[in-house]
Amino acid sequence: MTNKSKHTQEIIDSLESDNNQISNEGKSNVVDPALHGVPEVEAGSTTLDIPRLVIRGERYKPNKPDSGESHHLQAIGYNGQSKVIVTTLPKEDTEPHAAITDYLNTTFLFKNQFSNPETHVRGLLQLFKRYLGESFGSFDLRKGGLHGYQISFTVGDTGAMFAYGGQRDTAFFSMPGSACALIKDWEACHHLFSNILQAKITRWDGAVDVFDGIPSVNDAVNFYQSNLFNAGGNRPSCSQLGNWIEPDGSGRTFYVGKRKNGKLLRVYEKGKQLGDKESPWVRWELELHNRDRVIPWNVILEPGKYVAASYPCMSWVNEIQERIKILRKSSKISYAHLLYYAQQAYGPLINLMLEVEQSPEKVVELLRRPGMPSRLDLSEQSIETVFSDEQEKELDDPSN
Repeated sequence: MTNKSKHTQEIIDSLESDNNQISNEGKSNVVDPALHGVPEVEAGSTTLDIPRLVIRGERYKPNKPDSGESHHLQAIGYNGQSKVIVTTLPKEDTEPHAAITDYLNTTFLFKNQFSNPETHVRGLLQLFKRYLGESFGSFDLRKGGLHGYQISFTVGDTGAMFAYGGQRDTAFFSMPGSACALIKDWEACHHLFSNILQAKITRWDGAVDVFDGIPSVNDAVNFYQSNLFNAGGNRPSCSQLGNWIEPDGSGRTFYVGKRKNGKLLRVYEKGKQLGDKESPWVRWELELHNRDRVIPWNVILEPGKYVAASYPCMSWVNEIQERIKILRKSSKISYAHLLYYAQQAYGPLINLMLEVEQSPEKVVELLRRPGMPSRLDLSEQSIETVFSDEQEKELDDPSN
């Protein structure tokens, strides 16, 4: 599909010695899941559905599709049945903040909700407000349930959702990227879910943004063709989205793995997706689900280590990611994109309105509506941060 770039070949060459070292690490690197915030429950439990550790584990490269990272091996058993699951391990020599958490789903015990639901919901709301921030301090009831839960709420204007009822005395909490961007203290978030609520992670996305486009989506293809998305196991599946034959600036995506198997990597041209056809910005995004897998709570404290450990070719991940910089670039591209199409669609109408109303202020008053474009998804505080004069100058600097 593509010819190997010099950069790709350098990464491939540098990985050869790393892969040899990983395969020879041996069985001494045992990691206890308790160190990663996995709470213990008694065998036979049907509430949290968190596995009891039966046998000690070891680092290994499982011979299964969509693998490639080190795991901690565990066996679990319920009602006379057993299966093997794995706990994802970090790449310890990686910058912990070389990625950001961009999606987080959790479940946790929420007993007796039908006896006095208002008390439980109010108590949870106070915890969210205290440990996640003021933005998470209100619930708005939704029509209908969510993912099998009978009652659901939106959480303020964050984009997060909370649901309970009908799922074995558990509750569900989901934070998409817009909500994750509002978390200022991930240590507090970790304490709330891991220690207080003893929740388990059902989905976690870790993202790495490369604003200069290196490595690119083409590099991802070359890594795949060089077998750098598997290590001793079967090669994971892959797929593509977008115009790869004649790239047209609308953005391309390369997928490795499948969501239904619990592990998926998306590599896509983020800047182009937002509307800037010339943008080199590429995002590498790892998506993990708890399908035969325990996702440790340390992923939200050290996301870079877990993204870097996901596949052999991800060892290049080692630069600190700044969420505010990502927000600035994303918002500026989206704003320019919306402005362009507003000009194309309504420019002539505004000219006519100026002739009729004889006042720009009157035109603005007639056209204004409450709220912000959903595509920007910014709070007033975010807008002040993103579009301040000083930061606009920084954005205009090509080195950024």
